[in-house]
This record gives sequence, structure tokens and C-alpha cells, in this order.
Amino acid sequence: MGLMITFIFLFVAFIILTINYSKTIRVKNEVVSIIEKYEGLNETSVALINNYLRYNGYSATGVCTKSTKRGVYGGLSLSSTNLEQARPGAKYYYCIQKYRGIKSTTYYQVGVFYKFNLPIIGTAAGFNVRGTTSNFLDSDGAMYSAVIGG
Repeated sequence: MGLMITFIFLFVAFIILTINYSKTIRVKNEVVSIIEKYEGLNETSVALINNYLRYNGYSATGVCTKSTKRGVYGGLSLSSTNLEQARPGAKYYYCIQKYRGIKSTTYYQVGVFYKFNLPIIGTAAGFNVRGTTSNFLDSDGAMYSAVIGG
């Protein structure tokens, strides 16, 4: 009987892990698409990202970076259209790093957070899921002009 309960518990944990991870991948892909469609970080793209995350019940948070590099932005709130330069140790809903691309183009790396919750036990683990946009000429807002790399 104990073996059967253990097997059922492991099977349920695997199903929950798979469902939560696929939801996180979908969220990451949509954030990448919004940044590409609106050609960077501006008030419109950040507002759409925040609305999408709120509408889909996204609530995972995490630390963006361990260093204080310029060009790393974090979404501290899903109700504000402002991103801030990421601070070490601060918890954000998502992270966006802006890189200098080929010639005068830029590209972005998006990070969203995945948390693995089990019934009864609670949050068991969490990690960052990242995706990268293609290179394009950005039309960022003035507050998102910092770039990583040279």
C-alpha cells in the first residue's frame, strides 16, 4: 500500500511539474514576442507584458542578477509600466537584459521565474526560464537606454 501511495505521489508531482513548466515557457515566449513586436522596451510593450502576466495569473518572483550590471531591468510590480534597473537581492516578476547586437542593433534576453508547487508540501523549488529575441533596431523609451556588452 505504501509503495502504491508513493508511486501516485511521484506521478502527480511529475504531472504538476510538466504543467507548470509548460505554462512558464508559454509566458516567456509571449514576453519575447511582445518585445519583438513593439521593437524594445517602451511604455506600450511593458504595459502589455504586465497585463498579459496579470491576466494569466503569473505570480512567481525571483532575483534578476547577482551583480549591478547596467542594462538589466526588472519588473517589480505588474501594475506599473516602469521597470527598474535590477538591484542585487530584490525580487522581480521578470527580468529583461538588453544587449548590443550586430552593428547598431540590440537584442534582449528575457527571464521569467518558474516555481514548482506541490499540494500539502508547498513550494518545492524554483528557477529562471530564459529566452532571447532576435536582433533589431530598437525604439526603446528613454529610461531603457542602458546596454550590456560592447
